[in-house]
Amino acid sequence: MKKLFTTPFAMLLCVAMAVVFTACEPEENTEASAKTLVFLCDANSIPNGSTYTTSTLGEDAVFLPGIDLKGDAGGTVCVTVKSLNETMIAICGFGSCQMTLPYLEYTTTASGEINANTPFPLDIHYEPTADKPSASALITAYYEGEEDNAVSFTLVMTNAKGE
Repeated sequence: MKKLFTTPFAMLLCVAMAVVFTACEPEENTEASAKTLVFLCDANSIPNGSTYTTSTLGEDAVFLPGIDLKGDAGGTVCVTVKSLNETMIAICGFGSCQMTLPYLEYTTTASGEINANTPFPLDIHYEPTADKPSASALITAYYEGEEDNAVSFTLVMTNAKGE
């Protein structure tokens, strides 16, 4: 009789424990939590994967395209500039200037903090030379640790006709 009583009791105890542990598991967050970034110029978004061409020259005949970065969340972002025609392009938006230099394979990365929903000026610029009057670069940005959610576009800075 003792075995008969303990077996159903043990089974009931196992079922009760399974119900309690299932109820105590943390719920999975089913909402998408990916943070998104967008490039802007003159408050207009530059579509991911597109090409943006500018001929805006600032003082001292330097290309100043006025590219901003805006995210839907605050945090640390990384911005990579890769020159596509071996030109030296600067990004000065995070407190110090970084250049696309030959020994860096014409690529540089700058990083810093941005605030949510606030355009952040990247201060990308290029000083044309006689032998390289135009520059093009792949600009890529992502939240730190979220490289899979990177956005990018090709920036072309030229005042030459037909480029």
